[in-house]
Amino acid sequence: MNPAFTKVSELGEKLLKQKMKFQGIRIFQLNIGNFKKGAAMTIPGIGIFVGKGMQHDTELLRHEFGHVLQCRKWGFWFFWRSIASDSLKSALNQKRKYAPHMHTWTEWSANWLAYQYFDKPGDWNFSRFPITPAGESRVSKPKFAWRRRIHIRFNVS
Repeated sequence: MNPAFTKVSELGEKLLKQKMKFQGIRIFQLNIGNFKKGAAMTIPGIGIFVGKGMQHDTELLRHEFGHVLQCRKWGFWFFWRSIASDSLKSALNQKRKYAPHMHTWTEWSANWLAYQYFDKPGDWNFSRFPITPAGESRVSKPKFAWRRRIHIRFNVS
C-alpha cells in the first residue's frame, strides 16, 4: 500500500474520532502545515479545522463560524465560487502582506456576521477580527463589485 495513502487514511480516522463542536459545527484538530502556526479553515457542511490547542480559542471559532454564516446567508454556490476562493487566495498571499488577510471582504464580513449572530459580544477582539474594512482597497470589497465599477457599500445585513 502507498505510504502517503496510509498517512491520509490514519489522519482521516483520527479526525472521525474527534467529537468537539462549536455551535453545532464539528471542530477538527490538525497538527500539519500552517495549522501548526495557528491557521484555521472552515468547510461548511463538514466543519471547522484548527491547529492543535486552538479548539478552545473562542475568538477564532466565532470568526470561523462566520464563514458558516456566510454560506447560510449567501448560499452554497456563491460561497464556494466567490468567498472561499477569495479567502484562500488572501490566506496564501498573506506572506506578501499587500493587505492583511483579516481586512479582505471575505474575512471582515464573516466577522461582522458572527458579531451580529453572537449578539455583539462585549469581549469581541476588533483588532484581531475587524468587523468593517480598514479602508477601501482592492481586497476590501468583492472583486465583482470592482469589475462592474459598482460604487455601493458591500451590505452584509
